Amino acid sequence: MIYSIRDILEGLPVKERVKEYRLWKEWTTLVGDQISKNCRPERIKDGILFLKVSSPVWAQQLQFMKGMVIEKVNRFMGDNGVKELRFRVGKLGVAEKGNRRPWKEVPLDKELLMRIDNELSSVRDHELREVIKKLRVKEAQVKIWKGQRYKGGSSNNSLS
Repeated sequence: MIYSIRDILEGLPVKERVKEYRLWKEWTTLVGDQISKNCRPERIKDGILFLKVSSPVWAQQLQFMKGMVIEKVNRFMGDNGVKELRFRVGKLGVAEKGNRRPWKEVPLDKELLMRIDNELSSVRDHELREVIKKLRVKEAQVKIWKGQRYKGGSSNNSLS
């Protein structure tokens, strides 16, 4: 049972998610155009920054630049949370242009939005409920944009 705002926020990895969103948004500024065209951050877990790269050659090149990338990411994020890089070769999709945020353009189906609303129905404070809903919607959009499956629902963009 939810009794306070603290109960809700303690169950959400808000701080980590906000850092990841900032990293994705500013990736090109952080590493430069050439690297960002061939490499994108996917997630951070247990001190490991997972990166998708366009080719094995880029994975090898970034392996040589690992120290520099980790240092820049940690400085940007204001901590020493990233200790290691892991690379996965895959299709990067359409390159971002400037500060365009394509993940924000990912449409979510009504079923997923209704499920999020239902999960938050016990939050009595309307303003807090709306803030958490916005966070959950953004989280779903980013996961779908990154090609991950969002937990919950039964639609194409919300499979678990």
